[in-house]
Amino acid sequence: MANLNTTIARLRALSKREQEALAAQIDLLLDGGDLLAPGQWAAVEARLDSSQGLTPHEEVVKAFRARAG
Repeated sequence: MANLNTTIARLRALSKREQEALAAQIDLLLDGGDLLAPGQWAAVEARLDSSQGLTPHEEVVKAFRARAG
């Protein structure tokens, strides 16, 4: 699990533009909102329905765990 102070330090090292973009996303998450627009969700759902070029769930989880390290 990430340490909040370490994460905040990483955020402060970003450019102001990147900080503002991430702050907006965090605010949405804290407010229970969606990070994707309806059109983006539609594209995701269409891709899922097509069953083409998808990465198996197990590989996605493995990749995220490797990145979290």
